[in-house]
Amino acid sequence: MKNHYTENYNNRLFLTNINFQTAIDMIKKKPEREIKQIIDFTHKEINNLPAKYDIDRTDNLPCEVKEGIKLTPREEEFFVLLKSGYSIEEISEKLMCCQNVVKTNIKIFITKLLIGLYPELNKK
Repeated sequence: MKNHYTENYNNRLFLTNINFQTAIDMIKKKPEREIKQIIDFTHKEINNLPAKYDIDRTDNLPCEVKEGIKLTPREEEFFVLLKSGYSIEEISEKLMCCQNVVKTNIKIFITKLLIGLYPELNKK
């Protein structure tokens, strides 16, 4: 995995040099059953996230992941609404947050999924 690594500072993971499209491409290489063990998405749902939630495929993945691959309770709230098919506006309204927060949480889901599928990303 050339150039795809994380840096670990104070138990926070920083995924670097991986944009949303690269993550989708890496995820598609794994079987859906493996993906479902971490986060309940199909390849098609993952591929449709950028268009549905107005995410630029060239956006870098976050950033900073404090909880390893486990979703936090707040992320679970976002995830349930995503799986239920809510739009970015509806999620934003229901969880009283701006649309950029919704997009950031989607990127966090993809980051955590990627780290779960590629454990070597945890190691520098």
